[in-house]
Amino acid sequence: MGLAAAWALARRGAQVELFERHGHIHGHGSHGGHTRVIRHAYHEGSDYVTLVSAADREWSALGERVGAELLVRCGLLEFGAAGDPEFEAALAALREHEIRHELMTGAAARARFGLRVPDEWPACLSPDSGYLRVTPCLDALRDEARAHGAKLHYGARVRELVSGGDRPRLLLDEGTVVAADHIVVAAGAWSKDLLGHALEPEPLQVLRRVLAWARADEPGRARLRELPVWAAFVPEGFFYGFPANDEGVSGFKLACHCSTDPRLAFMNEPVDPETVDRAVHELDLEPLRAFLARYLPDAGEISTTSTCLYTNTASGDFWIERHPGDERIVIAAGFSGHGFKFAPVIGLALAELTLDGRSELALPRFRRQ
Repeated sequence: MGLAAAWALARRGAQVELFERHGHIHGHGSHGGHTRVIRHAYHEGSDYVTLVSAADREWSALGERVGAELLVRCGLLEFGAAGDPEFEAALAALREHEIRHELMTGAAARARFGLRVPDEWPACLSPDSGYLRVTPCLDALRDEARAHGAKLHYGARVRELVSGGDRPRLLLDEGTVVAADHIVVAAGAWSKDLLGHALEPEPLQVLRRVLAWARADEPGRARLRELPVWAAFVPEGFFYGFPANDEGVSGFKLACHCSTDPRLAFMNEPVDPETVDRAVHELDLEPLRAFLARYLPDAGEISTTSTCLYTNTASGDFWIERHPGDERIVIAAGFSGHGFKFAPVIGLALAELTLDGRSELALPRFRRQ
């Protein structure tokens, strides 16, 4: 989100410097894993649909300008038990906003895509959704930001944010002090280190998640390449995945967003990004293996794993607003595991809040009440 803000601000003519603690693309936060879902059926709230449609347009336009495929429109298949409230909310958002979609029975989805969806379950295909290619997306934002004069500093840790005074300031780890007319804080899992009392009374929670890639033998691999992105609202929890591809890791990527298994209650226990366990354990993989065995047994064995971090608000909504103690500072945090697809629109919102003092893209639900 910080890179997207730098991109949007620089394109508006602002003098921009970006300070990134890690590298341009890294596995310490939430954008790793090489691919991220872009979906228009939004069970988190129908007002997100307008934003994701705007983000879709921005990613498409950016891809055309840089000559790279950023968004792969392979479709999104959602399925789950009839009456599941989140699935029903996603369908309602599609109908309300007249997003193109196709309803089908579980039997039809199984015959068409090979996922073992029970006959009595409904399924829905949104053909305009798909996935974003993380590296080309971030490369494109970086290159356009630089082309418009932004200075990007990597391996630059901000130790402290200082509000008030003539100008807000950053204290970098090596001791440099940087003063600015405006500052955007988009520090992900490290937001609490910089925002302090601004987080009260509702602190952000950092949660650990595991990504996995399975490798199937032919001809199973060929069929997995033809899958859409999928999202499963099943009794075991909420799972999602991608068609088999060669985006960073060759294989079929899947993850568990949340689980109903009481043994996995640790998934909802906050972690410290400095000390989080980056190793992947057998218990992390059990729900993924069980999901594959029940719904997609031809996907093969899990061969590659990784971890990522969600930085969650209590509501699951984003947190975007001006700092309560200094309106020259804009906060962008708490993207709760579903923010990447919105990056260019969030960048535009942050630029508008910074330069204009307001933005219709920063929904009222993004402000703390």
